[in-house]
This record gives sequence, structure tokens and C-alpha cells, in this order.
Amino acid sequence: MENNTVWTIRKFTCPHCHAISAFDCIFSKRGNFQGEWYPISVWQCHNCDRAIYLTHQTARNNVDAGRNADPFSMLPATQPSVDSRVPKGVADDFIEAAKDYNIASYKSSAVMARRTIQKMCLNLGATKGEKLHKQIAELKANGKLHSDLADIATEIRFLGNDGAHPEDDGLDEVSPEDAKEILDFTAELLDDLYVRPEKVAAMKKKREAKS
Repeated sequence: MENNTVWTIRKFTCPHCHAISAFDCIFSKRGNFQGEWYPISVWQCHNCDRAIYLTHQTARNNVDAGRNADPFSMLPATQPSVDSRVPKGVADDFIEAAKDYNIASYKSSAVMARRTIQKMCLNLGATKGEKLHKQIAELKANGKLHSDLADIATEIRFLGNDGAHPEDDGLDEVSPEDAKEILDFTAELLDDLYVRPEKVAAMKKKREAKS
């Protein structure tokens, strides 16, 4: 094992205090196994002073291993969860978006949030094969997606665009704050569509049973 470059301050979502916080790298090493270099590091949260352990993307040579601070995994991990009333395919994509966010993969998180919205549209009966903006408009027109919710879905779509055209897809501008906002909006949208109506229906049924 060799000492690694001490990386500069980075921002992560702390699995201990759940804040988007700055972290200092307080320990880092890299080792070689069968021609691949494996960097590891420990970082301390500025908000709660507790530590996280990161593994990083492997590299083919020692120099690149010392430069790449992008995290591959984090321990302890913040495990996202979704209400059981959200359809599985939709929930799975949202959980992946949340996991990407937790390891500071903000572009990936935005893309997966967008995919969550498209899965949601298909679940609500939007025409398969159409562009997402047309699916949102279709659901809005037939009353399956309230105007306010359609606006939220549209905003998520803008920042989590296809990624087909890197020069204008907007993903290079996804900040940690943007990614958090997209994730929160997506969670609210799923709650409004799948969770809250069932809660209200259950409350109504309980009230009617009493009367």
C-alpha cells in the first residue's frame, strides 16, 4: 500500500447527520492487485465530525489512482426507501437515483430521477415510445396528471435530460443542490400520485365504517 494524494475538500451527503456537508480527507491509501490500483480513503464531516469510508474508481496506473477522487462506494451507506404503494419498477429507479446522489454522482442521480418520471408516466398509461414531454402532456390532457404535478415532472425532465447531446443536455450544470431538489421533487411527486390518495381513501373508509 502506498500513501495517496490527500484530496481537497469534497461535498457528500453525510450518512450520519444527513446533511449535504463538506468533508476533509483525513486518510488515504492505494494498493495494487493484478495490475489494477485500488484507492481507499476516510473523510470527516464538517457538520457532525463523524467519518465515512470510501472506495474509489480503480485505475490502470499509480498516477491516475492518485488523481481520481470520485467515489465508487461509501460506508456507512445511506439506504433510501420508498413506500410500498409505489409500483416496483418506479420505486427501483427512484432508489437508484437516491443511491447515486448519496455517493455524489449528481449527473447519474438526475438521469435516474428523469427515468423514474418516465416509468411513472408509463405506469399511468402514457403512450409507449413517445418522448417524455409528450407523455407528460398526454397525462395532463386526460386528467391523470394534475397541472401542478405535470409542472414538477417537466422540471425534473429538464435537468435529467436524455444525455444524448452532451453539449446542451444541461447535465454539466447539475450541482449538489440541484440534484437534491430534483430528488425531493421526485419523491413528492410519487407521494402525491401513489401514496397520499390511498391514505385518504383508507381514512374515508374508516370514517364511513364508524358511521
